[in-house]
Amino acid sequence: MTAPAPSVTSLEIMPVYGQSENRPIPSALATLLDNASIGQVHFTAGMVTASGGAIGPEGAGVASIDQNQPASGFADARGRGRVSPAFALQQSRAAAWRDAGESARGVVIADHGFGGRRIEEWQPGDTSPLGRNQLYWMREAARLGAAQGISVTCPHVLLFQGTSAKDQPGPDYRAAFETAHAATVAQATALFGTAPRLIVVANGADVNSTGDLYAIPTVQYRLALDHEGIVATWQRLYPIHDRNVHIADRAQILIGETCAWAAAEVEAGRSWNITYQVAKSGSSVVVSFALRPGETLLERTDLYDSFGGAATCPHYGFEADGGITAAVADPAGNTVTLTLASAGAQWLRLAHQVQDCSALTDAGGQTMSAHRSTLFGSLSRASRFVANETLWRPVPGFRGSFSGEQFIPDAGG
Repeated sequence: MTAPAPSVTSLEIMPVYGQSENRPIPSALATLLDNASIGQVHFTAGMVTASGGAIGPEGAGVASIDQNQPASGFADARGRGRVSPAFALQQSRAAAWRDAGESARGVVIADHGFGGRRIEEWQPGDTSPLGRNQLYWMREAARLGAAQGISVTCPHVLLFQGTSAKDQPGPDYRAAFETAHAATVAQATALFGTAPRLIVVANGADVNSTGDLYAIPTVQYRLALDHEGIVATWQRLYPIHDRNVHIADRAQILIGETCAWAAAEVEAGRSWNITYQVAKSGSSVVVSFALRPGETLLERTDLYDSFGGAATCPHYGFEADGGITAAVADPAGNTVTLTLASAGAQWLRLAHQVQDCSALTDAGGQTMSAHRSTLFGSLSRASRFVANETLWRPVPGFRGSFSGEQFIPDAGG
C-alpha cells in the first residue's frame, strides 16, 4: 500500500447511504475509470473489523469496524477491479480534474453500506453498525489529512437507497432518513467546516411493483429539494440484469457519471433539478416541468421497445383514476396536457405504475423498472466511460390525489 504522491494536496470524501444497487461489483470497466484518474483515487487503509478482517474500499459491510485500531494512511485504490455508482461518481470527478490540469486533487472512495439494508441502519443509535462505521471513517479521513498536511473536504453525500424499503410508509422513511442524515451533516460540518450537499438517485421500483407500497421515490425527490440538494437521476431509467432490481456494471457507471455531471453543473452555478407542477381545471390537467434555460421536453419514443413496448407506458407514463383519454405534449412549453376520463378523478401519477414487467426482457435478458416514463429534458451528453451510451435527464416521477381542483402530492413527494 502506498500513500498519496506528495503532489496530492487535497482529497474529497463522500459518505453514502447505499443498498445493493450501489454495491461495488467486479467489472473490467473498472480499468477505464482507473486509467482516467491515475494517482488521484485513494482509500483509507489499515482499518479492520471487530473480528480482525481487513477493510478495503468496499467497506466493512454489516461488520463493525474496530474503532480501537486507527487507519494507517491513504492508499492507492487502483486495480481493485470493481465499479459502483459511488465509485464512478468520485472517479469521474477526479478524471475531470485531471483533464483540467488539476492533478493535485483527489478522492477517497469507500462504501460503508450493504445490500438489503433499511435507512434506519445509518442512524448512529441503531443496532446495525452502518452509521457508526461511516462516522468513524469520516473521522479517520480527517485525522489522516491533518497529519499529512492534506486538505480533506466532504462536499457531497450520496443517497442511493430505498428498494429494501419498498413497503415502508413515506413519513417513516423520511423520519428515519432525517435522523441518519443529521448525524452525517453534523459530523461533516464539525470535521470539515461545511455541510455536504445531498445528491439523490431516486429509487425507481423493481420490475414487479404489484402489491408494493413504493412511497420511497416521491419521498427521496422531496428530501433532495427540502435539503437544497440535487436530484441527479432516477433508477428507473437503467436496465435491470436479474429480473428483479439490480443493475449491471454499465448502468452503475452511467448513474455515477450522471451524478458527477449534476454536481459539476450545480457547482458551476447552473440549475439541475427538474421539478413539476400540476394544475387541474375540470377534466383538463396541465403538468409543467421546470427545465433549464433553452432546454425542452423530449420524448424517447423507443425507450421500451425491447422491454414490453409502448403498451407498458401509455400517455408518456401518466395514469389517472378512471383513465386518460388524451395526453398532448408541448415540448417548447415544457408541459403535458391531460384530458381525464372523469373530472372527478381522485388520483394522478407519473412513472409510478403498478405492473409486473419481470418477463419483458430484451435479447440480452435485461429488463426495465416497472415505473416508466418516456419524458426527458433535452439536455444530454455522451458517456465518457461506457461506449455508445448517453447520459439523460429524466423528468421526476410522482403520485398524488385531487381535492377538488387542487393536486396534493403523496406524503413526502
